[in-house]
Amino acid sequence: MPLRAVSSSETSPEPERAKAAPVLSRDEIGFFSQSLSAARGQFTQATKAMCAEFGLAPRGPWIIGILGRTPMAPHALAEIFSVGRSLITAELAKLSDADLIHQEKDASDGRRVTLSLTPLGRKAYDRLGADMGGFLTQRLAGYSREEILLCARMLSDFAKGE
Repeated sequence: MPLRAVSSSETSPEPERAKAAPVLSRDEIGFFSQSLSAARGQFTQATKAMCAEFGLAPRGPWIIGILGRTPMAPHALAEIFSVGRSLITAELAKLSDADLIHQEKDASDGRRVTLSLTPLGRKAYDRLGADMGGFLTQRLAGYSREEILLCARMLSDFAKGE
């Protein structure tokens, strides 16, 4: 069965976290770092076809995935990816040129815009979900739902610097 996106309210309660940082050997640190790098490469491969089809930069499919879950402002995307606004603006221009996203002026603050998917963008989002669901289901076979969500939670905390 393919994996589906879940909200934090659907996941099991957060496990009790250790108060002290784990002590890892140099080899364990190397294994962790190498694993993160290799995983990033696998995700890049999984989205390569969409990048080629629509002329997107590597973050393009990930932006589609985020905007498919909830419309948001460009500055929020810059924060999520920990990059400057100019880099996100360049990525958004490619998505807009491919007719995958559109922007509307914020009703409460006319200086701000909210980004959302176009009908074509919604189709790309659905395809991305199916492709990633199949990819993850295949790669994570043998792990329980709880183990997968714990890994996702740990990676999210890691990315946030927690």
